[in-house]
Amino acid sequence: MHLEGLIDDIGGFGLYQRLLIPTMAYSKAIVVPTMLMMSFAGVEPDWWCASGEDELNQWNMTQVNGSYKNCFWNGTCQRMFSDVMDTAVSEWDLVCEMSWVGNATISIQMAGLLLGAIISGYCADKYGRKKVLYGGVFVLFLGNVVSAFSVSWIMFTAVRAFLGMGCGLILATVYLYQIEFVGKKWRGFVASLPDWASGMVVLSLLAKWLHNWKWLHLATAALTFPYLFTWFVVPESLRWLSVKGRLEEAKSVINKMAAWNKKPIPDTSILELIAKEEKAEGEKAKNYSYLDLMRTTKLSKKTFFSCFIWFSCSVVYYGIAFGLKNLSGDFYMNMLLMALTELPVTPCIIFITSFFGRRTGSVISFSLTAALCFGLAISSRLAPADERGNYVNACAIAAKFAMMTGWLVVMTLTAEQFPTVIRNLACAAQSAAARIGGILAGQVLSLGGTADLMLPFIAMGILVVLNVLATIGLEETRGRALEDTMIFASKSDTDWNEHKSDNPGTALVSCAMEPCDTGKDESDEQTVK
Repeated sequence: MHLEGLIDDIGGFGLYQRLLIPTMAYSKAIVVPTMLMMSFAGVEPDWWCASGEDELNQWNMTQVNGSYKNCFWNGTCQRMFSDVMDTAVSEWDLVCEMSWVGNATISIQMAGLLLGAIISGYCADKYGRKKVLYGGVFVLFLGNVVSAFSVSWIMFTAVRAFLGMGCGLILATVYLYQIEFVGKKWRGFVASLPDWASGMVVLSLLAKWLHNWKWLHLATAALTFPYLFTWFVVPESLRWLSVKGRLEEAKSVINKMAAWNKKPIPDTSILELIAKEEKAEGEKAKNYSYLDLMRTTKLSKKTFFSCFIWFSCSVVYYGIAFGLKNLSGDFYMNMLLMALTELPVTPCIIFITSFFGRRTGSVISFSLTAALCFGLAISSRLAPADERGNYVNACAIAAKFAMMTGWLVVMTLTAEQFPTVIRNLACAAQSAAARIGGILAGQVLSLGGTADLMLPFIAMGILVVLNVLATIGLEETRGRALEDTMIFASKSDTDWNEHKSDNPGTALVSCAMEPCDTGKDESDEQTVK
């Protein structure tokens, strides 16, 4: 936590951060086309059965003989797919008795994300954020190229699991990596960057332009490849270098930040203090595990609530995203609208966090999401038939926007609950919970079969209500400096309060158990001398 004052002294969000943070954000943007590829590749185009004798390929003829999407047509069914779009479904005839493959592929991909998130927790804290992030980017590049040349749906599904792991490595690391370079006032802003929404726009435009799942994979690989070269300019996390005792590398990063931000070279002796505190943890400091997230009752509560929040956010967000094909109207227009409506998330988050804080802002967004889910469920049954599609689409798009807003706000809130040495483990656990939610999202959508949206969205609404309660259970972190070490995390609440009373000067050393309360103004929080 000592680094807060130091980072502010050399420019909390100076030119260096204004170049570095968007560069890192690009890695998240290129995840989106890979992550949501099945929202296009899993679409079932129009098809009909063609007799070997008649070669029925005209729309009016299919209507006459009833061969349109008829799995039980009496004739010899050689399926003919519309050439409006080429998807994995049309490539391998994944309809009728094979229609289960699409949802299974999504679940397997999400299982890959779960594995990637779990791996990233250990690797990012042990080997550094940078190696994990760029490892995930390389997996995305390689996997997208291989996917385009898949020779069977089995190979395609296996590669999607591989791609899911790469997405998990990136998503569980990138935000934490970013906020460890900025001052506390800018962490909420970093979460509000429209990187995910930008990726959604790119995916929708590429899908509209290419109409082909193979070319869409290759285009995604082409967007990913140049990013690999930023390895040579993006530094390792300043906080990670500090707590790992790699002080010379940390000082080099600080000097570079100061030079770019046109600030004087600061006193870096505080880095040695951080390293000494971490060394005081003994050998334990070298081998943190997920068990440390449960070291105390308070940490256990934070871990449970934050993981549940990410789980429920994932169920609702991906339930709507992958259910896009079930909405009425033009598929490409719906996809583009879903993407464009996420772009205003940035100003909304800035407004919400500025006026309401992280926790209250998240509660407001999630409450709106729950109301929209219930509204969609009611509209799907009670709205006039001629307007039902419009009501359902509007509620779905608005719910997705509200959920994304709340998720991005709570992303900052949940990350700030934990000290640096286990923060990546915490973020990885949260990401893993989200991946489990993604796996179950398709199953929630299937509650109402292929047509009924009422049951799925009632279930989502109830889940978001529980999400609101879990968010209320977390501590507000706006204006609170990030803690770095676990030196007091193993103490009981009583021990910690007694320590603060006996040693008020060290209140800024670590606040792993509760928010800092030094009796000073927020502006007075500076580096411990």
